[in-house]
Amino acid sequence: MDERGDAGGKKAVGDEATPAGALHGFDFGQVARHVAFAAVVGAVGAGASIVLSLAVDFAGRLSGRFPWLLFALPVLGIASILLYRLLRLPVDLATDTVVGNMRKNRRVPAALTPGILLGTCLTVAGGGSVGKEAAVMQMGASLGSTVGRPFRLRAIRRQRQGEGELEGYAAACGMAAAFSALFFAPIGSTVFVLELMRFKGPVVRHAATMLLASFVAFAIARPIGIGDVIPKVALPALSWDTAAACLVVGLACAGAGALFAAALNVLRRLMRRRVGRPVLAVLAGGLLIAGLVLALSWQRFEGTGMPLLQGALAGTAGSGGFAVKALLTVLALGFGFKGGEIMPMFTIGALLGCALGQLTGASAPFLAAVGMAAFFAAASRCPFAAFLMGAEIFGLSAVPFLAVGVAAAYLGSRDFGVFGRGLVGHLVRLRERTYALALRHEDDLPLLRHEGREPAPQSQGDGTGVQQREDGGRTAAPRR
Repeated sequence: MDERGDAGGKKAVGDEATPAGALHGFDFGQVARHVAFAAVVGAVGAGASIVLSLAVDFAGRLSGRFPWLLFALPVLGIASILLYRLLRLPVDLATDTVVGNMRKNRRVPAALTPGILLGTCLTVAGGGSVGKEAAVMQMGASLGSTVGRPFRLRAIRRQRQGEGELEGYAAACGMAAAFSALFFAPIGSTVFVLELMRFKGPVVRHAATMLLASFVAFAIARPIGIGDVIPKVALPALSWDTAAACLVVGLACAGAGALFAAALNVLRRLMRRRVGRPVLAVLAGGLLIAGLVLALSWQRFEGTGMPLLQGALAGTAGSGGFAVKALLTVLALGFGFKGGEIMPMFTIGALLGCALGQLTGASAPFLAAVGMAAFFAAASRCPFAAFLMGAEIFGLSAVPFLAVGVAAAYLGSRDFGVFGRGLVGHLVRLRERTYALALRHEDDLPLLRHEGREPAPQSQGDGTGVQQREDGGRTAAPRR
């Protein structure tokens, strides 16, 4: 009888190793929900991208047609603050705080969609140096979280459904879809959101449906053609000289990107924690920006920066434009104006690369393309997304040049960017924490043995405070 039982047990174990046994762990109802959600949120994200593009472009044309709107920038900033209060949104809600909430699996409020849409338009109409790319990411996260509610998304594997509803994942799907529709780069957009989420387990395990949502949004938006169409550049032959030029641009972007991220984080922290009065902050910031633009004739640096980016990729940008654009962007976002930082980062990097090309005699458009990706990698701490988006925008022939520039920019800069620490920083901190716990355990061994107790076997735990029993069950680790 025992033999039959053992044989039956072995058969059961063998069944789990078969494809049918592996499929038994999936909840196919949840799989269907995830696929349906990806299709719906992809379509919604494409719509959000198109609406935001049309609205922000209209606001930019208003700013160009009526230059006196620059004097109204402080008032428009106050209007955006009052709008957020009316919508019961935190007035300091920005891309970094939205991403932080997503990492904690928190729901992104539905009211953020109209809030960031109108707030970005108000800033651009007043001549503020902000982009629409981070704004579309916030809209996508808000819509993804809202659309995901009726789907009640949980893990597709039954054993992980105790994690609860996947609020952060739903927001991440919407964010990736909206960004893909705006930039026409579905793979880079998906990887960008994965990097922003620091490859959190629940999000990575469902990356396939995130990619599906991005491709659905791309398939809808691409034929319409409303979004950020970045021109391609002529690429030189691969040589030691071009590789060295890419390395120089990458290192320059490493320093500039770290400085940009540090300045923006410091000013944001100062306004949020020290000043604590957002209306006063945007009033002072608007007056300062308007004064600088008028006194120094910096009107061409207003708005999202797309014309500047196109000029850099054509090789016609000035030598010091990158510093001006960086300063105005830090002031606008740091003082609390609504908008995004991604297009300004692309523009700053392209302007810096173009300036280095003009200085060294290398191809200015080519180095502008490398600088665009390299600066983004340094300032955002998302090198894989920078590399992949560069490849999707400029073609596969640009891959070796982008690899050199992005690697130099990422490795040569401080590991703290606009959206917080990069993945490398998180892994280092995790390793230090694990090492500290191991040392603490070793220090406790003599005391435990002196008291006549043996320490709990560490190898049987899974790092979650739960230990495996010999009979296959699980029990909580004993507290000391």
